[in-house]
Amino acid sequence: MKFTSVFSIRTFVLAAFVAATGLASTHTASAQVYSRNTSADYQLQSGGYTTVNAVILGNSGAFTLLGQQSFANGSSQPVFVYCWVSTVAGSTTTVPYGPVSSATIPAGGWGTLPLNGFYTAGATELYVVCRASNATGSIVSGAGNITAAYVP
Repeated sequence: MKFTSVFSIRTFVLAAFVAATGLASTHTASAQVYSRNTSADYQLQSGGYTTVNAVILGNSGAFTLLGQQSFANGSSQPVFVYCWVSTVAGSTTTVPYGPVSSATIPAGGWGTLPLNGFYTAGATELYVVCRASNATGSIVSGAGNITAAYVP
């Protein structure tokens, strides 16, 4: 009798484990995340467009975009910097619902722009493009990151 009850408990536990494993695997989706960091020092000229980062996606579809880009203002006056995500390097065209961010960076100071948004289309390369206005000195890009998480 003792052997039968132990055997029944083991059978029940094993059956429950197999059932739980099967149910979990049928509803699990694999995450696809593409990311690129940069620490390159790109010089932003007043009125010019500079591509400071890029990420290559493994497939087309819908993505949540996350990131940030920092800048150092070496000039003696505040400067207005803005960035956006485009499907063409150096382009002024943003992706629909993509990140567009701006800030005034104080003279001799640092600033970080968030790059958060969405992207849905067929292109598999995304570029972070930035521009500085009213710059009379050195405006340099610092550390940055752009991440695209696939939304199934």
